[in-house]
Amino acid sequence: MEEVIEVKKQSLISCDCEECARFGGPNPRTMSIRFLILALQFLTGLVGLIRERSWKALSWLFGGILFFAFVPRRLICCRCEGYGKKCYSLYLGKITSLYLPRGEGEVSPLGAGLEALALTVIANAPVVGLRKNKKLLTTYLIFSTLTLALQFAHACRHCAENAKDWKRYCPAAKAASRLFNL
Repeated sequence: MEEVIEVKKQSLISCDCEECARFGGPNPRTMSIRFLILALQFLTGLVGLIRERSWKALSWLFGGILFFAFVPRRLICCRCEGYGKKCYSLYLGKITSLYLPRGEGEVSPLGAGLEALALTVIANAPVVGLRKNKKLLTTYLIFSTLTLALQFAHACRHCAENAKDWKRYCPAAKAASRLFNL
C-alpha cells in the first residue's frame, strides 16, 4: 500500500506550496474549471469558423494546434522536470509524455518563443474568421480572456511564488510576481 502511494506521489508535481502539499500538484477543481473554459473557447471558435465558412482561419487554427503540440512541446515539456507529471500548465507535462519521448538537454528559450507564436496563431485565427459575426466574436473573446486570466492567475502565479528552476526566469512569472507583489 505504501509503495502505491509513493508511486502516485512521484507522478505528481510537488513543491513547498500549500496547494501541492494538499493535492500533490495543482488543485483538480481549479484545473477542471480551466479546462472547461478552454474547451468552451475552442468550441466557440471551431463552431463559429465552420458556421462562417472561414476555412482559411480554420486551417490556421489547426496548423497552430499541430505546431504547438509538437515543436514547443519537444523543446519545453520533453526536457522539463515536469515531464510525465500533472503540471500547472494544463497538465502539458503528462499529456506530452503520452505521445513524445523524454528529451535530453536544458529547456530551450527558443521553445518559449515558438510557444508564444503558436498560441498567438491559435488564439487569433478565430478572431479573424469571426470578425463579421459580432455575437460569436464577443463570446469567443470573453472565453479567450478568461482562459488567459486563469492561466496567469493560477499557473504563472504558482511559478512566481515557488519556482526554483528555469521557470522563475519566465517573463510571465516575472510579471505575475510584480502584479501580485510576490
